[in-house]
Amino acid sequence: MSAFCVFGMTETLARKAAERAWQKHLESLTKEVRACLTPADEAEWIKVKTEYHLSKGKTIQLSAPFDAPQFAQDFIKLARATGRTSRLEVMRRAPLLDKNGAPRISKATKRQMIGWVPQ
Repeated sequence: MSAFCVFGMTETLARKAAERAWQKHLESLTKEVRACLTPADEAEWIKVKTEYHLSKGKTIQLSAPFDAPQFAQDFIKLARATGRTSRLEVMRRAPLLDKNGAPRISKATKRQMIGWVPQ
């Protein structure tokens, strides 16, 4: 039995990632530079980073596993209707292949690796 999931990015998840990136960015700045920053600077930086994550950031699993792909398609319709999303895609559990099409073998278990692949 296969499992199907929806992978993609939503605006709320992109914003959370941007806020975490802002905290790391603040830590890298000197005290003097941090003192000069305004809340408007922070809001603008987070807005730009949110747009970046929506357009190019790594997609993440948005749904729980479904038994059939039509349930994942229903989830995609619902997600698009409720908020801003990007790159929503149904993925299924399947054996992973290398660039030549040969199965990838785990070095630890010596078995074929299973992962999420596009449907």
